[in-house]
Amino acid sequence: MKFRFRFADQIVGVFVLAAIAGLAAILILIGANQRWFAKNYMFWSKFSSANGLSVGLPIKLRGFEIGQVKSISLGEDNSVNIEFYVYDTYYEKIMPNSVLEIAANPLGLSGGLRFLTGLAGGDPLPEFSYIPSLDTEEGRALVQQGLVDLPKGEDVITSLLAKADESLYSLNQLIVSLNGAVSGSGDGPLADIVADMAVTTDELNTLLRDLQAIAVHVEKTTAAFEDPTGMVKTLLDPRGSVATLLDDDNRLYEQLALTLEEMNAIITQLAEFSVYLNSSQPQITGLLEKGRITLDQSNDVLEALKNNPLLRGGVPGEQIQPTTFSGYRDGDF
Repeated sequence: MKFRFRFADQIVGVFVLAAIAGLAAILILIGANQRWFAKNYMFWSKFSSANGLSVGLPIKLRGFEIGQVKSISLGEDNSVNIEFYVYDTYYEKIMPNSVLEIAANPLGLSGGLRFLTGLAGGDPLPEFSYIPSLDTEEGRALVQQGLVDLPKGEDVITSLLAKADESLYSLNQLIVSLNGAVSGSGDGPLADIVADMAVTTDELNTLLRDLQAIAVHVEKTTAAFEDPTGMVKTLLDPRGSVATLLDDDNRLYEQLALTLEEMNAIITQLAEFSVYLNSSQPQITGLLEKGRITLDQSNDVLEALKNNPLLRGGVPGEQIQPTTFSGYRDGDF
């Protein structure tokens, strides 16, 4: 008993130190598992809406969580700005031309943010860099240019919706180009052709007005020839119209020469316009062929969506609302 009481304090101290060391080891293991001591790299992006976004939302690359959303804010241009961080173990995957996409399942629920890495190669993006999303024109342009590594084997509905979005975007761009070309405010060969056609049309209208005036004069002259007596008298009269026209210091001749020069210039412009149309024919044919291909792709995508069993019957038909009013013809007489 004397030995037991003599070393009791030392034994208790050893057990306390062992418990503290064990607790510290457990905290270190938990911290390492929760990445308390690891470095996170911050980046930011833009979205058109906050639907499907939340703080703590995981960011996944091919099914692996590589980071999380840290904060969400509304920008001055009414765009939704997010700040997110990427774990240091995946930092080398943040390549130039990378984009973000809201991963939604067929039921419309958010499945997190999907990170699509770029194919540019080289060094990773520096911290605090901007990474566009597919909600922005910049992000969609990177995908269309083939600069983004798109994963294979996506589900059918997601692929169809992505193709439908790309086809509708291409169709919208084609419609905008055609509208700009028709209005004369766009760029490209078709817009130049429409502008040249507008100028040529104005010149043709001027020529038609001149020809109409000449036709009026010819008609009057023909009417005068129908009366030989009056016409001969007018021709023989020194004070008549013919003498007056011939004695005008060549003004009639100069006017006819000017009219012929204008007609020659218009014919030259029409010839140049015909040459320009022939040279621009391959570009116009390519633009029309692109529009036809886009319309065919859109039709195929819409047909696939229509035949999909998960979407079939999802759009209810329009119901005719019965009216409570009756006309005078509906009454009994």
